[in-house]
Amino acid sequence: MAGTLMLSVMLVLVAGCTSPSGQTVPTTPVYSPKTTILIGSTSVNPQILVVNRGVTVTWLNTDMGRHIITSDPGTPESFTSPLLESNYRYQYTFITPGTYGYHCADNAAIKGTIIVNK
Repeated sequence: MAGTLMLSVMLVLVAGCTSPSGQTVPTTPVYSPKTTILIGSTSVNPQILVVNRGVTVTWLNTDMGRHIITSDPGTPESFTSPLLESNYRYQYTFITPGTYGYHCADNAAIKGTIIVNK
């Protein structure tokens, strides 16, 4: 009985971890080096990420500051994240092959490139 109650409480807590803007606050660190870009206070890591078409890339804000990730003009597809608080993440699935430059809307020095293979 106590185990069932504890499980119910944990499910309620996990269900409440999505913000109204669609951002997701991870309850545990979500990190896959092959598809995750970590946003820091002055840069992203990795700065260049190569993925196949159809892959979903995750940006995870590891900085205490807030960031908005947006594609550079001229990319095959445009994308813009909502305002990412610390520990919030944004995901985008790349469908069109090509080279995508992106940057932080508030700090253009925070930038990177995603290369999407066919």
